[in-house]
Amino acid sequence: MKNIARGRGFSLIELALVLAILGLLSSALVAPLAARIEASQRREADAMLDDIANALVGFALLHRRLPCPSAGEGLEQPPPCAFAADNLLPWRTLGLPQSDPWGTPWRYRPDGNFSAATITLTTEPGSAIKVADHAGTLLTTSHSRVVAIIYSFGPNRHADGGNASAAASAPTFEGGEPAATFDDRLRWLGHYTLVARLAQSGRL
Repeated sequence: MKNIARGRGFSLIELALVLAILGLLSSALVAPLAARIEASQRREADAMLDDIANALVGFALLHRRLPCPSAGEGLEQPPPCAFAADNLLPWRTLGLPQSDPWGTPWRYRPDGNFSAATITLTTEPGSAIKVADHAGTLLTTSHSRVVAIIYSFGPNRHADGGNASAAASAPTFEGGEPAATFDDRLRWLGHYTLVARLAQSGRL
């Protein structure tokens, strides 16, 4: 009986081999799973950025100006806006989630002329906000002048590239697809887009 029982068991070497194989299989599955999760989070962030842009337009339709950045607790500071290099979205004022899919608060920079006073047909952007790609080529032109920037720090939870060094005055932000050293997600609201929406709604 003892010989039979011993024949049905596993040796320590066999158990070690099984555990090693299971470890290799699990590690081979973890990397694709992590990539799928990150891709899903990026899609979620992009959808949330679209919602934020729509909420900014909705705010402008009600108040004929864009909101100032948050003064704390997700509420906008009263106009005229005080700008820093790193401004937070007034998420509570807009009725939006505070954070991106990675748990970091949304960043937001409106143009001073579009957030400090009533927008009219003759209101022109005055903050000289620009967006460039990874190579430094401008993505915004005279036909897509920026009146607001919204962005997420992405999976690494800190600003990358131009977003880490954007100045408080005449800032140039960085947009584009993820790269080895860049995973921020960014949207901008253009001058003509906002003015057209206001005009179509009879607010100008």
